[in-house]
Amino acid sequence: MMTVELFLSPTVPATVDAELAERLLRTLTTEDGAPEQVLGKARELTHVVVHRPAAWATGGPGDRPRYLARVTAPGAWVNSPEFGAHIVAALTRTIAGTEPDAARLTREPHCVVQIVGLREHALGVLGAPVTSGEIVRMMTREFRDSGVTVEAPEGYAVDPVCGMTVEIASARIRLTHDGVEHYFCAPGCRKVFAEDLAPAD
Repeated sequence: MMTVELFLSPTVPATVDAELAERLLRTLTTEDGAPEQVLGKARELTHVVVHRPAAWATGGPGDRPRYLARVTAPGAWVNSPEFGAHIVAALTRTIAGTEPDAARLTREPHCVVQIVGLREHALGVLGAPVTSGEIVRMMTREFRDSGVTVEAPEGYAVDPVCGMTVEIASARIRLTHDGVEHYFCAPGCRKVFAEDLAPAD
């Protein structure tokens, strides 16, 4: 569950608003090796909102388009350096793709990405606060309940929570249970798996 607020300076053409919103949504919710059931639910829980402020003051050339993207997500997700590196690069690349010079935003500091992490229970849906684990469960429930078996290619494993394929050699997030090594795409999936293994109170 993520919210992206994209602020556009007056020099950004008005014709790109809807295109940018849709591109950013697709960028954040498309992943090779992930089941479409999970990605579809992730899209449903991700919101991209485009704003055009009445005023924008900053230094540098005034005729160049400026962008400020604020990503809000559960703190448990954003506390990983990999999350920030992935999000900043992906959003910058996607926004740059709408410019005549797609490399400009890697040369000029005109696209700022801020990532804000929310503490547990500070995000709500369905009329109630939810935890990061509950959000992962919402995104993966349909896949998990489907009983679909994902076949992993050689050298890969399947995340038992979301069904995404994970390269074993580079996997950093693991958990051993009953002598079986499980691999995960993200800390949130590992957390849900571990919670599901814990005995009920």
